[in-house]
Amino acid sequence: MAGYGEPGWLNPQTDPHAATQEAETGGTIKAPPPTNNDEGGKGSWTLVALSFADFGLAVMMGGLGVLTLIEVHNRKSTKDISEPFLAAYMIMFATLLFSYEFMWWMPAPGINKSLRRNFGFMYGLRGKGLYLIFVAFLCLGLGKDASVRELNWATGIAYLIVGCLHILVVCSYPEVAIQYVAPSAGLTANDPENVV
Repeated sequence: MAGYGEPGWLNPQTDPHAATQEAETGGTIKAPPPTNNDEGGKGSWTLVALSFADFGLAVMMGGLGVLTLIEVHNRKSTKDISEPFLAAYMIMFATLLFSYEFMWWMPAPGINKSLRRNFGFMYGLRGKGLYLIFVAFLCLGLGKDASVRELNWATGIAYLIVGCLHILVVCSYPEVAIQYVAPSAGLTANDPENVV
């Protein structure tokens, strides 16, 4: 009999109407060997490449934000305040991405708890991919108004491409996405997951 609140089909040994049987394969089909995932979620070169790409994106966007603030300061114009605000957001978003990727390689318990609580969407490939796509449109939103136009377009397009690559890995290569293990330093068993 199944446990309280569990349907009978959940445990095939106790289900009187079990519809499963052993398939006759002729002995030619064998299960793949188990993968060794002792590397803390970094077992695939794809995940490592995405992580290094994220580091590069964070540096590009941080540089774009700083250069935009410098250009706005040199112009000494107070007519348009949207550019400095977008630049400040770019620096914050770049810092968020860089600190998350840094924690994926080097555990930082205090930062990890704070980021997981407030930015749980970063802890999964799908959430991080959607984040990168969102930030790409922030860059592209500066458009022709950007003072560093080439870096602006390069950063926006790079964010969009890498964000789509994150989503592609999740949708097309689930065996790689399953290997991904988010940072967990400083967490206890009672902490909520907050992962998208």
